[in-house]
Amino acid sequence: MEFSFPKVELHLHLDGSLVLTDAWKMAIQQGLVREEDGFQSFCRKMQVPQSCRSLTEYLKCFELADAMLQTADALERAAEQLLIQLSGRGVAYAELRFAPQLHGEKGLTQEQAVQAVLCGVHRAERETDIRAGVLLCAMVTTGQPDVDRQNERTFYLAAEYRKEGVAGVDLAGAETARPMEDFRGLFRIARDLDLPFTIHAGEAGGPENVRTAVEFGARRIGHGCSAIRSPAVMDLLKREQITLEMCPTSNLQTGAVPSLQEHPIRRFAEYGIPVTVNTDDSTCSGTTLDIEYEKVMQLGFTQKDLVRMNCNAAKAAFLPEKEKAALLARLKAWM
Repeated sequence: MEFSFPKVELHLHLDGSLVLTDAWKMAIQQGLVREEDGFQSFCRKMQVPQSCRSLTEYLKCFELADAMLQTADALERAAEQLLIQLSGRGVAYAELRFAPQLHGEKGLTQEQAVQAVLCGVHRAERETDIRAGVLLCAMVTTGQPDVDRQNERTFYLAAEYRKEGVAGVDLAGAETARPMEDFRGLFRIARDLDLPFTIHAGEAGGPENVRTAVEFGARRIGHGCSAIRSPAVMDLLKREQITLEMCPTSNLQTGAVPSLQEHPIRRFAEYGIPVTVNTDDSTCSGTTLDIEYEKVMQLGFTQKDLVRMNCNAAKAAFLPEKEKAALLARLKAWM
């Protein structure tokens, strides 16, 4: 099925969405894979197995991608190639997210990582019609003792680079590894810096994580699937009009939902909660926005509903109001 309207993607991880043909070349150049092992073998390492049903297993898929993205050149190239690919797939606006602190194994600083990704974004914007913002992710845990200090550094960098293309911040990683409450101080910093933010919550964790994220001031929630289990949290999301960044294929692969038919996106929408459709990690999950749209249409959504969900995404985008209005106008022409 063809979806010709301008697409908006809010939830897209750079390291989980590398363009496979380009990543294959990078991996060979860096000595991370052997060319004689073949492209298909490489693809299997970059994508989760069909049997994947847990976030812990899902996150293992990032190991090779993150190993590849330890230089400024690799980060710049990855961001540029991804946006060029998205533009070819009809995406008008995308927010790429990544965690700068995960790219320092060869001495790259967080700031250098941010500069590299922004450079790739700007190159793609010059080469195509796509518009993009970058979200900098703090991490729940990295296994390093200074993760909290690094997270604060990430947020201060986001504030410093707002005018250069950083659109906001996020909290990502193994949701249940630490209590959400541990990050209250971090998001107080985000509010003090006037940083727009979204938070991964209710993916592997329960609805209480979604509630806490909203208490922190999040206007968007990454996933939020478990909120369906709490009428009180559902009411909160509806009352505050918190936008949910839903990723059907990924939600199934991480075990956030037991089956596509049981995905809560339709119930959220019918309840009056703004929902959006995203790929999360297009390469790891082996998906595209069009594939995600086809899946939610199996749940009873129409093409017009999909345009409305893209309008939800445009309204919730961390864009200047003038650009947001222009994007909305393009979408409403398809209503």
